[in-house]
This record gives sequence, C-alpha cells and structure tokens, in this order.
Amino acid sequence: MTRTFSLTSDGLSTYIGYALYSSDEIALVSPWISDITVKLPVNNEFDDRRMLLSEAVRKLEGKTHVNVLIRAGEEHNNYIRGELAETVQVHSIDDLHAKCVVAPEHVYTGSANITRGGLHINRELCQINENPYDSVSEYLREELTLYY
Repeated sequence: MTRTFSLTSDGLSTYIGYALYSSDEIALVSPWISDITVKLPVNNEFDDRRMLLSEAVRKLEGKTHVNVLIRAGEEHNNYIRGELAETVQVHSIDDLHAKCVVAPEHVYTGSANITRGGLHINRELCQINENPYDSVSEYLREELTLYY
C-alpha cells in the first residue's frame, strides 16, 4: 500500500534535513537550487540543527552520499556548485523541469524548486510518497528516465 502525505513548501527544508541526516543516499533534483537553510532532525551530533544546505552536506560527508541534478546552463546554479563539497556529484541535465528529493525509503515530489522562493515565497504543491523502488538511482531511472 502506498502512503502519501502533503507538505507545505516551507516544510521542504525540514524534509531535506531529515533525508540528509537519515539516508545513506539522497538525490536533490531541481532546475534551480540555492544554498537554502535546512533543519536537521533532533540529534546529539550537532548543537545547531539549522544550517545551510552546503554546510549540512559537508558535516554529513561520509554518512550520506549526495547527488544534485540541476538544469544545464543556468547561471543561478553556479553559486551552489561552488559551495557544495567535492564529494557531491552534480549532474547538469538539458531539459530538467522535475522537482524531487529522492531517498531510498521516500520521495518528495512537487512544484517547488529548492530555492528560497520555492520554499518560502511561492504557493507550491508538495507531497511525500514511499519510494516503491527502495533505491534512489532506480527511482530516477524508472520515473524520470534519468541515468547517472
């Protein structure tokens, strides 16, 4: 049985923090990505659970493998490319319009770009579903025909 629930777009930063902290692998898919503030779940590792995406990725380096899929040729993405840890694999895709955050257990899909506007300004439609493939790469292959 598939379970789904809605998520306000400003809740996406909490979801991304949760997925980064609790998953072995994660894919952030958005035509435009900014160095947004994410909120990690309650834990004993970090004094401050709110931090920039780039900082969270660096602090979780070795624990969570991160792939970032962005639209090719977009200058907006140059900043985040420079801020992400070298271990993050960034893939540029010519016709990317999809927005999702994929973890092995669950997938956020919606209309919100992973930007401040997408999370805090625009009215967006977002939901989280169980990942029927239990795999980040298989979900991207089967649902978006993305191979990396």
